[in-house]
Amino acid sequence: MTAGTGPDPARTITLDAHVHTDASYDCATPPERVVEAALSAGLDAVAVTDHDAVVGAPRAVAAAEGTDLLVVPGVEVSTADGHLLALGVEWAPEPGRPFAETVTAVREAGGVSVVPHPFQISRHGVRRAVLAGCEVDGIETRNAVAVTGYQNRRARQFATAEGHPAIGGSDAHRPDLIGRAFTSVTLPAGVDWTTMTVADVLAGIRAGRATAQGTVTTPVEFGKTYAWHARETAATALDSAGTAASNGRTAAGAHPALGAGAVLGSALLLGSRGGRVGRVPRRIAGRIR
Repeated sequence: MTAGTGPDPARTITLDAHVHTDASYDCATPPERVVEAALSAGLDAVAVTDHDAVVGAPRAVAAAEGTDLLVVPGVEVSTADGHLLALGVEWAPEPGRPFAETVTAVREAGGVSVVPHPFQISRHGVRRAVLAGCEVDGIETRNAVAVTGYQNRRARQFATAEGHPAIGGSDAHRPDLIGRAFTSVTLPAGVDWTTMTVADVLAGIRAGRATAQGTVTTPVEFGKTYAWHARETAATALDSAGTAASNGRTAAGAHPALGAGAVLGSALLLGSRGGRVGRVPRRIAGRIR
């Protein structure tokens, strides 16, 4: 890269750092479909971060073989103090442990820790007091599922004040949202998108060479998708409940800790999981300001 010319487009890649598959209790998207959607959106990399399980990630890695997409294995951990994204790990830290302890475990395993939707208690966001003094590797300052700019703005202000890299992720629970928000990551010297590895992407984030980009779900989109997703979630839950009743067992969806009632209730929390993906041409990060 020549001095003064800005980011090298060959070294600055686009990563959706927060995507779910059907390995998450609140998502029905197969890993193979995640890969298709990420490629369609023009992403260079996607992090598969299912709830408390590294199950969808290996399938996504296999589906991406022979393509231009790099899959970063990860997990969204339910710590005792809120959610934490662990990127670059192939195991799921034990849920329910203290936040700081989980951050340390991720670091010792060679992974990167990112705080998703911070301060949003209704979405299991970590409180500001918990984050004080924790050496996380990034803050999700652009979450595509945030309905108002206020939520992302608070996260961005905190990241700036504390000197944390700004991370963007769609938090997609539907394929049409993948790539809506993403992270521009500048790779280490001598590496470009044709040769990059998961370790290279993690190194870029650790070094602070990351910028959150993209858009969020608008209130109009929220309204349009709410009814559809509520119906789909409720129908699935009722289906499971009926099957379970006929078999004499409890319906728990795909998550052992949830009953049918909780699955039905989750419809209220998933209305914003939608919207059209804006196409992200390869290496667009080098041209976005």
